[in-house]
Amino acid sequence: MKSVHLRPRLLAAAARAEGNCVADIGCDHGRLCAWLLQQGRVARAIGTDVSEASLQKARALCALCGLEDAWALRVGDGLSALTPNEADTLFFCGMGGELIARMLESGDMIARAARCIVMQPMRGTAELREYLYTHAYEIFDEQIVLDAGRYYQIIAARHGTPRPLPPGFPEGHYTFGALPFTRHDPLLLPMLQAYRDGHGKRLDKARAKGQSPARLCGICEEMDTLIALAKEMNP
Repeated sequence: MKSVHLRPRLLAAAARAEGNCVADIGCDHGRLCAWLLQQGRVARAIGTDVSEASLQKARALCALCGLEDAWALRVGDGLSALTPNEADTLFFCGMGGELIARMLESGDMIARAARCIVMQPMRGTAELREYLYTHAYEIFDEQIVLDAGRYYQIIAARHGTPRPLPPGFPEGHYTFGALPFTRHDPLLLPMLQAYRDGHGKRLDKARAKGQSPARLCGICEEMDTLIALAKEMNP
């Protein structure tokens, strides 16, 4: 039997599995489901992907691990391959935040019935978080993960009333979540500073050409506010 190991970003996502059955949407290689089953974290898993060809890697891993009896693999776009209450936890990992938001919208009934929705967006965190806040989802857990030199945000949500923002947190800011501020995530300040440095370098280059783009200036000012808030809340 093949033993599956997960990269830090997927390991952090997997740690948030709830219930007896999970569904990994856009499962790709299928490592997340295989690991959860091998570790005894869940009794059943469902892996979905947009085409049969996309599922081949997961099917091969399923056979190598001898998990055919516990792991269902289905062709489906987004949540279309599931029924309400079939999976306790839904995983959306390794795809863009805007795409995740569209999948939640198109599979609204299934998403709202889940106990937990775990998301690891590769980009588009602002668009995803804005969707969650404005469509009656409660973000109840977040974690920042450093994996191969890149920062990832793990977001766990469920249908419910959005939590209030901490004092001083910018209204309408969705790129970074509020929970890492209140929970003293050790990677919060390094992530914010790295993001600020990247945009600061672009702003410096623009200014060297006699330009001062309003968008870049706004991002840098907002990041300065968030960095100051992180230092105040996490002395």
